[in-house]
Parts: sequence; structure tokens; C-alpha cells
Amino acid sequence: MEEKIIKISSSSLNLFLECSRCFWFQLNEGIKRPETPSSTLPNGIDLTLKIYFDYWRRVNGCPPLLKGKLPGRLFRDESLIAKFRSRSFQWFDKESGGYLIGVLDDALELENEIIVPLDNKTRGFPPLETHNAHLIQMSVYTLLLKENGFRTKNLAYLIYWFFDHRKVDLEKPLAFNISVEEVATEPERVRVIFREAVEILKKPSPPPMAHNCQFCHYVNRTKNY
Repeated sequence: MEEKIIKISSSSLNLFLECSRCFWFQLNEGIKRPETPSSTLPNGIDLTLKIYFDYWRRVNGCPPLLKGKLPGRLFRDESLIAKFRSRSFQWFDKESGGYLIGVLDDALELENEIIVPLDNKTRGFPPLETHNAHLIQMSVYTLLLKENGFRTKNLAYLIYWFFDHRKVDLEKPLAFNISVEEVATEPERVRVIFREAVEILKKPSPPPMAHNCQFCHYVNRTKNY
């Protein structure tokens, strides 16, 4: 019997950290957690920002709204940016036999041709701290850059586009505020987590219910009715 190809994305890796049981069911059986209706606004903003970045990449390397906020320029190679933004940007780990996949928003070019991940995050309120899921995501991107032969370092930049109801410009009430956060990434930690996740997927049955997984607890509490 042909062995199943295992492909894990950064979002799936975060699911694994939340609940290995939900992770096993989603990737092995296609059984996902229930979804609720969601807004299309974040996806629309994401596509708009990509167009905005691509235009200023060609013009002078940095969007005007981010002038002085970033330590480098947008990565110039548009063909590689297109690859970074697709599921073809991946790494096959010979040790575990799994593929790690990442879809970057963009990349920043620092001195000495060093490339680091750059990601846009939209929020309804000012950011307080880096969410662990974002740290895992950026660390996945760093690992992918390293394993694909790019000169990089354990560093990424998050650009927050957010509203602040305490400081509303009544002339432009929906104008975004912007802040940039430098993130120290942990690619070697992600490598370990990834290999653990692959081993879980190879098991013939799902792992036990996670004590802090609300989805598992809901199913467990209702299955006897």
C-alpha cells in the first residue's frame, strides 16, 4: 500500500499545538472543527495590501505608509514572491518524511542580501502582544527560507493594520493605524514540533482528548445523549 503524503501548513501546526486529536482527525480523516460564518473583509484587505506592496516594490522598494518603519526594502524578486505566496513553497524533511508548507505575505530584504518574512495582520483594536500562533507562523517561514537555501536570520516583521476607537479621525474614520513589530523567530523549535506532528499523523488511531480542547469536550459531553 502506497504511503500517504503528509503535508502540514503553519495553521495546521498551530492546530496540532491546540489539540493533537483535532489535528489528527482533520488531516487524516478530513473531519474539521465546525466553522461559523466569517467576514470576507480580512481576505479583501489582504489582497488589497498585496497589490499595494507589489506596486511600491517596483517603484522605490517601500510603501509610503511604512517609510521609516522597516529596516530594509521589500524583496525585489517578484517571481520568488509569487512562489512564497503559493503552496509550492515547502520543505521535505527526510527525517520525518513529511512536507512543511508556508504561504508568506511578503519578504523584507536586509543588508547583505538577508531575507526575512514580512506579514500583514489586520485588527479591530491596537495590538498588545505577539500571539503565539503568529510566532509559530513566522518561525515556520524562517525555517522554510533556511531549508530552501536563502540567506536569512531568526527574525520576522509583523505589520499591524488596526483601528483605534480612542483616536478616531472623523474625516477618515476607517483609516488604518499602523505599527510594526520585530519578532525573534524560533525555527529549530518549529522543526521539533513539526516532526512530532508528523509522527502523530502516522499513528493508526487518534490521540486522547486534550484537556483544554473545547471542541473535544463538547463532543464528549454530548455523545451519550
